[in-house]
Amino acid sequence: MGNYGNLLPARVVLAAACLAAAPACTMVSTQDQSEPLVPSVSTTLETTDRSMANEKLQLALEKSLSGEATRWQNPISGVKGSVTPLKTWKTTEGTYCRSYSEKITLSSGKSLNREGVACRAENAVWKSA
Repeated sequence: MGNYGNLLPARVVLAAACLAAAPACTMVSTQDQSEPLVPSVSTTLETTDRSMANEKLQLALEKSLSGEATRWQNPISGVKGSVTPLKTWKTTEGTYCRSYSEKITLSSGKSLNREGVACRAENAVWKSA
């Protein structure tokens, strides 16, 4: 998984990171399998764009170093985006969490920006935290 040089051993850090991240970040259960990682743009994006955004977000959170952007573009719709993991830490329960920033540019040119926090579930899927 990426660079874990900045691991912080406290569950409180997750809440603090979420509060500092952005209004779009909400504390929800990481056990909720239906919670999309791209909730703020779900209603704006077509299904294929939403799938690409979530796939690249999962990939970036699992494989990218903090500060390293993962970019994507749908050649059919023209929608493109990037996701950059910002920080990584481990909770006292042993769960890895990451804060990230995400930018999606619609074919109209309008950009959607957000920051969030996700934690890695036992099944290696990152869920909103």
